Amino acid sequence: MPGYVKIILLAQAVTILSLTFSMYQVYINDFYFQEYIIGLFRSNIIANALLSTVTASLFALGTFLLLGSMGASRRVNKEWRLMSEAEGASQLPSLPVLETAELLPKPRSTARRPRRRKPSVDTGKLFDSMRYFADDQRQN
Repeated sequence: MPGYVKIILLAQAVTILSLTFSMYQVYINDFYFQEYIIGLFRSNIIANALLSTVTASLFALGTFLLLGSMGASRRVNKEWRLMSEAEGASQLPSLPVLETAELLPKPRSTARRPRRRKPSVDTGKLFDSMRYFADDQRQN
């Protein structure tokens, strides 16, 4: 945007803000102006005009924000694409691959130890001991 356009927009914004502030001061201090404004808002013509103006302003603001964000995202996408193309030209070296070694089986010992047998349970003796224990407990 050219510099003179920015200056014109800034001058318009300052003019609108100063007129708004002066009307607010008049509204606060003048009873007849307060009655006039309240009367205008009671009529449907001013309320409808004000509502449509606010709606159109919000729609225009949303449109400009959307267009601005689309332009910014297009610019960012272009920068990313250019960066990725530049990186694609210079290939990165591949990462080194670790070699795995196979585990060698343990050599079997020639001197074998004899197998140890698990003690077998004599179920008859175990049952008799439980029975005699129960009988002894009943007698006591």
